[in-house]
This record gives sequence, C-alpha cells and structure tokens, in this order.
Amino acid sequence: MARTRPPAPPPEAPLPTELLLSPRTFARKLGGTELLWWRYLGVVAVAGLLGGVAYALLVRHAAVFAAAASGSSAPTLATHLVNTLGTTFLTVLIFVLMWGLGRVGAGLAGRAAEVYAASFALMPPLYLLVIIWGLLTPAAAFLPDATVTGSLTGDPRTLERAALAQTAQTSAGFLLVVVTLLGTAAQFGFVYAAMRELTGQTGRAVLGTLLPGLPALAVQLIAVSPLVFAR
Repeated sequence: MARTRPPAPPPEAPLPTELLLSPRTFARKLGGTELLWWRYLGVVAVAGLLGGVAYALLVRHAAVFAAAASGSSAPTLATHLVNTLGTTFLTVLIFVLMWGLGRVGAGLAGRAAEVYAASFALMPPLYLLVIIWGLLTPAAAFLPDATVTGSLTGDPRTLERAALAQTAQTSAGFLLVVVTLLGTAAQFGFVYAAMRELTGQTGRAVLGTLLPGLPALAVQLIAVSPLVFAR
C-alpha cells in the first residue's frame, strides 16, 4: 500500500515588521492563514507602553517644577503611571477604532484587525528614539526661565502649563508630537497597500483606511494636546 503523505503544515503568519518592508508580500502571506483577530495584539501593547513612557518621561519635568515652585507635594510614582497608562489606553482605543471602522470599510477580506495591529510595529522604534532624545536633553531645557516664572502666580496648574509650553519647544517635545501624529498617518499608508492586495479592490482599501483615519488622528491629537495646546 502506498504511504499517505502527511498533511502539509499550515502556512506561517508573516512577522508584523514585514508589513513595513513589503505590504503586498505581507498581505499575500497573511491571506493564506486563518483569520485570528488577536494575532498581533502584542505589537499594539508594546507601542502603547513605549508611547506612554515617552510621554511620561517628558511631562514629568513640568509636574516636578510646578510642585517645587508652588510648594505643593511632589508628584508620586502614581502620577507617572497614570500618564503612562493613559497613553497606553488611548493607543488601544485607536486600535479599536481602526479595527472597527476598517472592518466596515474594507470588509472581512481586508483583515482589518490583523493588518492594523501589525502596522503598530512602526511606532516602537520611533518612541524609543523620543525616549533616548528626552534622556539626553538637559532637565533645565524643559523648564521656563526665571523671567517667565517670576510673572506667574503660585497656582500649580498655571506653573505646570508654563513648563509644558517650554517642553513643547524642546526638540524632544517636538519630536514626540511629530512621531505621534505623522507616525499614525504613516500607518495608514502601509495598511492601504496591504488591504488593496487582500481585497483586490482599490475602493475597499480606500474606505478601509479613510474611515478610521480622522478619528484615529483626532485621538492622537488628544493624547499630545497638553504639549500642542500648552500656553
């Protein structure tokens, strides 16, 4: 009797970084695998945590300055954790918006959950760059000068806003805003190319990226609004 051949092993899912190198190749490999919406959720979590660390690292100077200048209690570890986890939560919210609205636009064939989650592989290296840049920037660069401080009241919120405005003017603060907003916008470029390959329809790919585009960018703007709108 002829031996029966063992069944071929299921195709392996592509690494999320493959989306950044070749979205079409990523899509072709992903199209041959079983749909698993949680496949790349770890990438979203890592991006969210690093984004939170980058944000908390920069704004901590403003909180410390406001406490010292007003004579109030210094910020605790809980304050920095709230800043970190707040950004992480917003990152997860953005992914949910991308997934839901992307699914509506591109349909089931667009594999919105997996493609959008994989697109977050773009963000960790960028946030690491912000973290390193922030650590290399002298702490004094994040604080308002004496002339500005002397004209302010002792209200901690007023002092903190002044320090946040100064933080936004540093290269590290500017880099965080640029990475947060333009990095998110770049994700949609990779996603569009992958969805076009997966669906075979330009219109579906366009809808899959346009529908979640503005809501996602709006949430990211909220995330960095303390720096963008600091006065």
